[in-house]
Amino acid sequence: MSRQDSTGSVGHADGLDDTSSKISSNLSSYWPFDALPEAAGKLLSESALELELEHDMWLFHQDDPADALFVLVSGQLDVYQGEPPIWRKRLEAGACVGELPLVVGGERVRSGSIRAVGSCRLIGLGYSDVRRLLTRRVFDGLLTPVTERHLARLELGLSTLFGKLPLSMLVEIDGEMIQRHLAAGEVLFHANDTLRHVWLVDEGRLEVLVERDGQQQRVAEVGPGQPVGELAVLIGGERSATVRALRDTWLRGLTAPTFEALLMRHPGAALGLARTLARRLVQASQQPVIVSQPRTLALVPAQPDVDLRGFADALIEQLSSSVTALGVESFAADAPLAVRLDDDPANRRFGEWLSAAEAEHDAVLLLVSDKLNAWTRACVSAADEVVLIADSGNASALTEVERAMQGGDTPGGVSQLVLCHPPGTPTPGDESVLMPWLEARSQLVFLHEVAKGDRRDFSRLGRGLFRG
Repeated sequence: MSRQDSTGSVGHADGLDDTSSKISSNLSSYWPFDALPEAAGKLLSESALELELEHDMWLFHQDDPADALFVLVSGQLDVYQGEPPIWRKRLEAGACVGELPLVVGGERVRSGSIRAVGSCRLIGLGYSDVRRLLTRRVFDGLLTPVTERHLARLELGLSTLFGKLPLSMLVEIDGEMIQRHLAAGEVLFHANDTLRHVWLVDEGRLEVLVERDGQQQRVAEVGPGQPVGELAVLIGGERSATVRALRDTWLRGLTAPTFEALLMRHPGAALGLARTLARRLVQASQQPVIVSQPRTLALVPAQPDVDLRGFADALIEQLSSSVTALGVESFAADAPLAVRLDDDPANRRFGEWLSAAEAEHDAVLLLVSDKLNAWTRACVSAADEVVLIADSGNASALTEVERAMQGGDTPGGVSQLVLCHPPGTPTPGDESVLMPWLEARSQLVFLHEVAKGDRRDFSRLGRGLFRG
């Protein structure tokens, strides 16, 4: 095992750091060792050592030799991958780091870098000690939870390309992958770019754009678990379209030479890929490309006293599909360790949380503030569209959020406006009410009017907002 401080100095002592000490706790209370009999956990504990990291110290770096696993007893660790290092996720107490080589064996190197957030206490266990103990029958159940966890993680995107693959091959491919993060609006590649990578979307969403009549038109969207660029790698040549992030997006990629080499070494994967592409071709010939309608809307109040929650509840009540309204309190409840989005590099935890909500519902309404803060920035950047909600009457000036979007300080732009009239007000309203709102917001694409409490108005509004 090795540790590096923030200056890059390293200390080694026969595989264990010289500041380590015998542990005082039993490993059987931590995953994956909690699946073992108590006696087996005690045997592992006798071979383990305890170590401490100070704030900003590195546990190890990407491509360091993998010679031990670690259990985080207290504190937090940040995981980085790529060059330059890109933050991937934060590990909390109880997390196990580096357990996968126990399943696949062989000489491996670290696939990422780990750095301490504040002071941390860890338990370290050398692979040689674990493998020696695995010869005893009491450890038969150790590898099952490790295998299941990594199968779920690795198969998500790769099975989309290759079909079902053995664990050993999944791990081999995963070890070759590089990581990339795209901010909302950032281009992954342009049409006519030379091919370099095949990408899989981990979190987020991409749009595929082609030029028609001198304008860029969206022809498809790519979401979690879906590949990008595999056909260009197979047939050679250049990219046929531009691909751009619709929101903060995280990808895993294989270089073109690595992708081709994997197919050469594993004929079964090549056959699975051929079947995948054939199915896609048949589907494309049988039905037109359908670009998904907006599914995640950021609702921005035009005035401080707009009842955004009440508006969202009234809208959801008239929708036949599964729609949820989520505010910052929902994020805090679901991700209590990620409340401060300012401390969430690249909003990764927010992206994972939103993807989970989208997977459970047909659509998501994000309730934001008229003030520009970390929550509002994350929501308007991730949303398919930003919708301004206003109480009719005197038109209000641009909100702080609208000014930030118009000035380019944050991605996104208000595309729809909903004017809420008092109960019993016939809609649509007269031009004297509408024009002041429209004159200040030339970028608006859709305007909706509803009377509060009118079910028919809100039913019609739902069809308009989601365009269907």
